[in-house]
Amino acid sequence: MKKEAYGKKWKMMLGTAAVAAMGMAALTGCSGGSSSSSGGGDGETVELEILLADDTLEGGAMQAVVEKFNEEHADQGVQAFVNEIAYADMETQIKNRAQAGNLPALCKMSNFDTYADYVLPLDDTSLDPNNFNRNGVRDGKLMGTDINDTAVGLIINKTAFDNAGVSYPTTEEERWTWDEFVEAVKEVDEKNEQITTPFVIDHSQQRSGCILYQFGMQYFDPEDSSHIVFRSEDTKAGINFFLDMFKDGGISKPSIGTGAENAQDVFKTGTVAAHLAGNWVITDYTENIKDFEWTPVLMPYAKEKSTSLGGNWFYAFDGSGVEEQAKDFLEWFYEPENYKLYCETGNYLPGTKDVEVTYDIPGLDIFNMEIAASWDQPNYDTSVTEQEHSGESAGNALRDALDRAIAGELDADGVMDYVVKQHLDNLTGLHE
Repeated sequence: MKKEAYGKKWKMMLGTAAVAAMGMAALTGCSGGSSSSSGGGDGETVELEILLADDTLEGGAMQAVVEKFNEEHADQGVQAFVNEIAYADMETQIKNRAQAGNLPALCKMSNFDTYADYVLPLDDTSLDPNNFNRNGVRDGKLMGTDINDTAVGLIINKTAFDNAGVSYPTTEEERWTWDEFVEAVKEVDEKNEQITTPFVIDHSQQRSGCILYQFGMQYFDPEDSSHIVFRSEDTKAGINFFLDMFKDGGISKPSIGTGAENAQDVFKTGTVAAHLAGNWVITDYTENIKDFEWTPVLMPYAKEKSTSLGGNWFYAFDGSGVEEQAKDFLEWFYEPENYKLYCETGNYLPGTKDVEVTYDIPGLDIFNMEIAASWDQPNYDTSVTEQEHSGESAGNALRDALDRAIAGELDADGVMDYVVKQHLDNLTGLHE
């Protein structure tokens, strides 16, 4: 596959000096916190600032690991601390701090390409790029490490399924086809008076795209990443199946398919048999569903078994003044014992392939099974988009086209026409 275009659009645009100064005024107390010395000599201690958001909401997973690191390194001249800020402030703070020469040692965030001019290459560490589920290599160098994954998956109303006497798959041998799934949720609907909708799916390109991947959809040719191959019989079959779900006699409602109703909120009412969502809803469902039992199960498939990954990256900044210590921290962090603590504390799906995690929330293992069973195309398409087309975007072309199709404005061919055109118009160097 073509890789020569990776990373060509990484130049980050910084704010003006005045904006940077304003941003630094808000950083009083954090400024210079990355290090109290350049090397920890003369009895001074190097401090590693880890910038992130939502650690408190996610069980303090990073804080737990930092406490372990600090205890083990108390006499080695290096300590770490967590600087937790609002996610909405992350981009502005990183840009302002880069302008002021005050970058943190490490950062956890959903992207790193925006700041690639300031991200520290990790090629001289023991970290193996092939051990991560998502590809953090840019221009042949490991830049970002996959700290946790999110995965699309299926959650059912277990009470309704059990009442109807309908079985559900928790092993590969039991996995439904999509046609079998349709029959199953229709039966659950017929046998439970409180069920009014057999199936709901988030109004999300990632979730609808996951179904199409299961029918064999591809965005980019695995042999030529400049060749868009979205228009295919596999893609068309997936689109037609998707649209049939919202027709009279289907298994869902057009209002949910187009996002007029929030699928997650509707599922919590107990009136839905199954919800295509992802592992991120587990905490919400655990805390807020009291009137019925639910459980994750394996997703159906048509031609392929497939999930779509997202998540966060963990990376170091070049220019923090503590680059070597930051790399040492990353190597220590991803040792299985330490990384296991992080994933278990936060109930995270691990971003590496060499750690086994035990969860205190039932069903999360299903998502790891989905990741292991998924074919490579979704990750490949994501890698092409992130690495060869950084700074470009076709937007939510698939989601928007499907919305129009659910409303009767487009057929499957029209959906493919629209998506292909958006990619050709907005991503450079593509051909059909």
